[in-house]
Amino acid sequence: MPSFAELKAKAAGVTSAGAEKFQNVRDKHTSVPMAKTNWDPYSGAPPPPPPPPRSLVNRNTKPSFVALPPPSRTSSAGSPSLSRNNTISPAPPLPSRSSSAAPPPPPPRGKSAAPPPQPAHTSASASASQFRSPPLVSGISPPPIVRSTRPDSQPRRATPTTTSTAGTEIDWTNLSPEDKAVFFSWLDEYFANFTPPSNNKIEQAAAHPGAPSHAPPPRAAPNDETPFISQSKPASWNRPQVGSHDFTLSHPPATEHGSAALDLAHFFAPSTPWSGAWYNASGGPSIPPPLVGDSNHTFTCSWRSKGSNKTTQVGVIFADLSLFWGTVDFTTTNPEDPRQVKRHAVYLPPPKSLGQAELLEAHETYGETMALFAESFLGAGQYCARGECWDMANEALKYFAQYDYIPKPVPSISRTHGHLIFEGKATNRGREMAGRWRGGDVSVRRGDIVEWRKVKIGIKGAPPGSFYTLGDPDHTAVIVSDSIPSSSPVDGGSMKPSDLGIITVVEQSLGQLPERRDYDLSCFEEGEMWIYRPVGMKVYLGVDDITAVPPEGLHGIQQL
Repeated sequence: MPSFAELKAKAAGVTSAGAEKFQNVRDKHTSVPMAKTNWDPYSGAPPPPPPPPRSLVNRNTKPSFVALPPPSRTSSAGSPSLSRNNTISPAPPLPSRSSSAAPPPPPPRGKSAAPPPQPAHTSASASASQFRSPPLVSGISPPPIVRSTRPDSQPRRATPTTTSTAGTEIDWTNLSPEDKAVFFSWLDEYFANFTPPSNNKIEQAAAHPGAPSHAPPPRAAPNDETPFISQSKPASWNRPQVGSHDFTLSHPPATEHGSAALDLAHFFAPSTPWSGAWYNASGGPSIPPPLVGDSNHTFTCSWRSKGSNKTTQVGVIFADLSLFWGTVDFTTTNPEDPRQVKRHAVYLPPPKSLGQAELLEAHETYGETMALFAESFLGAGQYCARGECWDMANEALKYFAQYDYIPKPVPSISRTHGHLIFEGKATNRGREMAGRWRGGDVSVRRGDIVEWRKVKIGIKGAPPGSFYTLGDPDHTAVIVSDSIPSSSPVDGGSMKPSDLGIITVVEQSLGQLPERRDYDLSCFEEGEMWIYRPVGMKVYLGVDDITAVPPEGLHGIQQL
């Protein structure tokens, strides 16, 4: 019969064996979060070798821990971090590829992971060489890697470790309170990181998209509490913003067929009935009826005759910068006989926007002269032309006619003064704004022309309720200072009027001599606005001037 001392030693061995076995079980089933590992299971790279067993690690062989500086505060994992001293802290460089069989592990994934290195910006006030990355500490070993966390590997079975008390059984009823507390803490940690086997099968199938599958994926039971994992993040719903592309302005006027020239071409179609021989006017120009009473165009006409045969020719350029040419052949003996009237029409649609090079060249050709022309009236004590606001822009564009070496610019046609650069509107006391940039330039420039329609702009720094009223209904001014938008302009892209900042103009009106004034568009409350760039007719429209007949060899001309 064993002695009391032997029984006590055996009981102690049983307790020790039980604790060590549960320690092994814990080691085998502990799942390390992906953010704390140094291997991305979705990168396609093989996993690094597993760490040595705990029983083979000697405390004397462990490297000493060298503390890194604390991570900088970041707003997101993909944005540059800002340290406490407000200096930019670039990410440490990635390790170079080596020729060894085992590649170096990538940086750990997680919230503390540094963002990838950003490309250098030449416009930054401080160069990237002024900021040095902290040196990498090679004495720190990587965190442990658990293969069971890989979605493409089978769960590894735990193998019991042989001990000196092999063959003994654990007395579950006689565990000490300390052992029970440790045991249950292990269970809590295990189940907190436990992944159901059904998910592992689904993830294994997703990890091997090339493997053939002849059966549909398993369907979760109605009472299955496994959360649904979508492969793509659903787009969140946002309230539509007024700054979108879907907005319309009152100028140029709306058309039925896409452009004013095309609308007039439809009027010239043989199927359109005409009442009266408008083309046989005597004592005045022959104006097509759709143009009568309309000011959104510039018109010219001519006629020729031979005997009783007469031809009327019409040329029109509209405010949308579409062009039209039409001819009517008829007999003077019976001009209203539809069997003897022949119609013909061709047109050019509105031009497309120009690139940055063309718009910069237009600014260099016309911009400075436009601005100096407007500024020449400051302090002169007199108006430009009639004193109407529109006269300032119109007369400045006409000023180039005296220089034969300067290409003729697009004239002022109603409220159009060249190439549209920006158009926008504001409503609801400025709470809702919409706008659109046009063309390849990135700035509003000196010499551009601004048009306002029923605009109300608040006055910054003035008593509450103070504002300017521009346009009754329209107002024109010449811009005399460059203005760089706060957001990057893109041809056809959305941009609010407030993004243009402050624009400086020279303006006049009846009862107000020419003066310089600043308008802060962040205080834009109501109305519509347009900004135009003076540009040559030949460059932009393909013609040198508006004529009654189209030029020979005109490119892009169309007909019904």
